[in-house]
Amino acid sequence: MVRSAMAHRTIVSSKGQVVVPAELREQLGLKKGTAATWTEENGRLVLTPISAKLLDEIRGSLKPRPGEPSAFEGCFEERERERAREK
Repeated sequence: MVRSAMAHRTIVSSKGQVVVPAELREQLGLKKGTAATWTEENGRLVLTPISAKLLDEIRGSLKPRPGEPSAFEGCFEERERERAREK
């Protein structure tokens, strides 16, 4: 699917707030209370809604392969080694 890049103008308020245009909110399914992250990419601000699909993708990327320790287990093991060195 090819999307055309349509420009939408908005203004940053004195409190640093911006309004996402209604057309974009509807297109992306943004509702009141939708969490999102802001990132900077080459001088541009990118707003990424945190959707259930994105959370599932993130969770999947943290899942260890069969036989491998989880990222959390690895962190706990490393911390135990650090504690042993501190004694």
